Amino acid sequence: MRRDFPHIAIDFPEQDIFFRLGGNCFKTVLSPQEQSVYQLHCRKAFSLVAARGRFALEKIEKLLPDGVETADGFLPLGNKFTTSADGAGYLWYGAVTVGKEIVNARDTQTDTGISAIYDAVGSECADKAMDTLFQLAQTELRRVGLMLHLRRFSPGYGDMPLELQKFFYAKLALAEMGVDVTGNFFLTPEKSVTAFAFVNQGY
Repeated sequence: MRRDFPHIAIDFPEQDIFFRLGGNCFKTVLSPQEQSVYQLHCRKAFSLVAARGRFALEKIEKLLPDGVETADGFLPLGNKFTTSADGAGYLWYGAVTVGKEIVNARDTQTDTGISAIYDAVGSECADKAMDTLFQLAQTELRRVGLMLHLRRFSPGYGDMPLELQKFFYAKLALAEMGVDVTGNFFLTPEKSVTAFAFVNQGY
């Protein structure tokens, strides 16, 4: 099973962006001029977001302490993630990106404060896109009697190797989404997110 979502609709994550920039809605006070500039650039940045994603399932042949065996071989998922498998029969994996336009716009800003706004908008929108993809997957899998675990892990988190970005690149054909993996296993455009989750038969 593989599903492609060329257009993921996300709401403007205004509060999350403010928090990422170090703001506190109860304590931080902006002057009317600062508020106007801030909102202007937030909206400009958001207009450049082009969220898309895809996900797929892999049947687990064997659960091991630090990974899983699939038809393609061993996946070293790390002990922290694998211990949450709870007898899962499938491995879910997904990827999202918000595109390169917002990253390019951030990098051309001469004002570091404005650049930080573009960066925060890109990061929060990528996270929001992954949340949305995950919710879409939950709904679809439930229809076929499968239960997607709520806990998900990304390469580089905990003891999950960053090198697993190569798995996503190959299995989800990330190049078709405009996403590449560097020699150091970072995703480009950088406002792209990958994640694994386990799947059980529904109860």
